[in-house]
Amino acid sequence: METTVANTPLNTVQLHLLKVFSVTKSEEGLKELQTVLFDYYRNKLKAQTDEFWKKNNLDNSKMEEIMYGHSRISSK
Repeated sequence: METTVANTPLNTVQLHLLKVFSVTKSEEGLKELQTVLFDYYRNKLKAQTDEFWKKNNLDNSKMEEIMYGHSRISSK
């Protein structure tokens, strides 16, 4: 009996990945798929990070100032 999307907590992406992984029989194939997925998500994260930096006018010097600057607000 085949499980439908409505009968499972898995989303369509997860179900598709299960199908893809089910035809991958070798350890080498699994590692290749993992690399592809890792690269995909790494690129998405980099794009989001770049957009955040651009939107907030950040650069390395501003990040250094945030990390090491003494911009404490007095509580007095």
